[in-house]
Amino acid sequence: MRNMFRSFMRLLWARREAEEPDPASDSADIGEETFDGRELAPEAQIARFLSEITNRSIHLSERAGEEAQAGDIEGAIETARGIGSSLFHASALREIAIAQARAGQISEAVETIRRIDDPDDRMEALKHFSAVQSGPAAAIASHTLNAALEAIEEIRDEKSVSEQAWKNVMSLVEAGDFTAAIQAAREIGDPSWRSWALQEIATGQASAKDFPAALSLAGGIGKPLYRSWAYRDIAVAQAEAGQIDAAMDTARRVEDPEDKEQALAAIEMRKEQPGA
Repeated sequence: MRNMFRSFMRLLWARREAEEPDPASDSADIGEETFDGRELAPEAQIARFLSEITNRSIHLSERAGEEAQAGDIEGAIETARGIGSSLFHASALREIAIAQARAGQISEAVETIRRIDDPDDRMEALKHFSAVQSGPAAAIASHTLNAALEAIEEIRDEKSVSEQAWKNVMSLVEAGDFTAAIQAAREIGDPSWRSWALQEIATGQASAKDFPAALSLAGGIGKPLYRSWAYRDIAVAQAEAGQIDAAMDTARRVEDPEDKEQALAAIEMRKEQPGA
């Protein structure tokens, strides 16, 4: 389900980018007006501003991927530094790691993979190492290549262990045993998988309308990507429960512009419903 959600959101933003002016400009003027000259409401201004940041992240992520595929790895790395969205930054790092592996920059590729917070993107990058021994990397000194491949296997092993632990946490969340789920999540060694597990728990607590517990847990999530997801989900749940002011407060804690825009959009939709 997470992959389906991610794919849908990327498709949505790609369509919006095609319909809107070029977002690559470094300037973003929040004080805008409607077509008839009326100034946008503050909420609309914020939403427009966040949309521009997200679209810019999409633009830069795609450009970094194109540069990496064209062999301009240094250019791709520099482009990726300007990406504001954690999700699209992970995608850019994935493409850079793949390009590094294909170019024989094995040690560099391993380090890039370790920097990818999203497990899906990390594993997608790892898949491309199956062709390493027949590519340019074959010319590298055997001890260097072997050391790098050992590091890759270590990452794969960590992923396998962490993924199983994450699944155990999900089972506890589904059973509503949040106390045991938190304890199990904190024992996960990999920081990304641990953060993802804690995020899912916080989302579950929010769904159960235990907002104080969810907010407390979200604040302790180490990785910004998953912390943003948690605060976004909590804000949406608060809005659905009719707690509009609390939802707005939570939305302000969301660090990722894409996630913040989603939270604010959900809040606005709830405000427009009768009885809100």
